[in-house]
Amino acid sequence: MTVERRCRLWARRRDLPLLAEAVRELALAALTLKVRPFDRVARDLTRPAGSALVDDPDLLSRRVRWAVLAASKRVPWRSVCFDQAIAAQRLLGRRGIAADLVYGVRKSEQGLDAHVWLRLASGWIVVGGEQAGLFRPIAMFRPGQDDVTVPLDD
Repeated sequence: MTVERRCRLWARRRDLPLLAEAVRELALAALTLKVRPFDRVARDLTRPAGSALVDDPDLLSRRVRWAVLAASKRVPWRSVCFDQAIAAQRLLGRRGIAADLVYGVRKSEQGLDAHVWLRLASGWIVVGGEQAGLFRPIAMFRPGQDDVTVPLDD
């Protein structure tokens, strides 16, 4: 790790516990996607968010974004959009903020490409937003929703 990276992490030392939690959630998400049937994963994605209240949900969602993206750069495996969105959804949900995990597809030369992003009710995309506009949403996993997938109109 370079000195510059170490200094940036140290500057955010109050977020280091959140970073550690993000590493754990990325690992659990990657493992879950490899070993569990998708219908069970989907049920977990629609589990209701916790009831904890936060003073500033926007600030918390930015901190969670930072933690998940910083952790995904530092883990010894390739962290993909699905892992990142699941980890961020769990981190936010544990703190009482519900976020929709959106699954999208697009045609490519190889067939279909897929992408996942995490969106707050306000429309702000926590993770995966850089490419979200290139994909057509086909399913949404909303915490507390009875249906596993919800077709999207947009």
